[in-house]
Amino acid sequence: MTEIKIYNTIITFDIETDPIQNIDFFQDRYLRENNFLLFKSTDEIVVKNIYKSINEVKKLNKKEKDYNTHFGNERFKAMFVIKYNSFQDTLFYSINTNEIFYKNAIIKDENVVFKNSLSKEITQFLYRDLASELEIIKNFRTNSISKNQILINNKNIFGYNRKQFEKEVAKINIIRTDSIILENDSETIIDYFIEDNKIVFHPDDENVFLLILEDNNLKLTINSIDIKIGDSIDILKDKFNSSYTKWFKTLNFYNRDIKNVTIFEIHFNDSIGGISFDILDNKISKIYIDYN
Repeated sequence: MTEIKIYNTIITFDIETDPIQNIDFFQDRYLRENNFLLFKSTDEIVVKNIYKSINEVKKLNKKEKDYNTHFGNERFKAMFVIKYNSFQDTLFYSINTNEIFYKNAIIKDENVVFKNSLSKEITQFLYRDLASELEIIKNFRTNSISKNQILINNKNIFGYNRKQFEKEVAKINIIRTDSIILENDSETIIDYFIEDNKIVFHPDDENVFLLILEDNNLKLTINSIDIKIGDSIDILKDKFNSSYTKWFKTLNFYNRDIKNVTIFEIHFNDSIGGISFDILDNKISKIYIDYN
């Protein structure tokens, strides 16, 4: 099999406190779901050129890794996983210093053999300022609505306690109790359900605090739109275009498999909190209403 995968991290940890350790460390600490972009190629010419260059740089002088060698914005933040015929290996590369971290040693590619083996597409991928690109998307506005525009079974449940909820909306049919043991105390948490839909009541005023919808046993209406689990995300596009644009640009930025869960958000304009949707395969799979 011929293949190369390149993991380019977006935000690195403090380079003063997180020295390079090993591949497992990199994967556990840096390759979080929202902290890398992946480039993948099965182009035999591209992979072969990189494979040949790796064999060349292996012959160069190596410097043993020490504690002061870090991942960071100016050091190693890209991991290469290459497969070529029976060869398979992993290395790290710094675009700024043209150094390679390989098998616990640093190799300075003084003749830029490795760098010159990279295709134009790979080079462009490595030099993207991912953190800045993502920051621009994060600063996009989302739509906001009043919490009073949310109806459950045609009722505005903001401020409802359990008694009001069961009287006017629906009967709770599942109650689960869990105890959390703290240092010198314990806390009892009670979760209420209507089938797969979870209702959380605030421990102080006992009003509805959070609603998590996973099936359609409760009817949800947002700003006059009836929304069900399983609906296409496009049902929200026209009325909540700003939130849709932010979601779509985030999806494109990460370029993930469409089956991965993404988040679509609408905020409240009259209190803290809002609504978020888990989107799976372009369909609404879970809805969180946080009345906070």
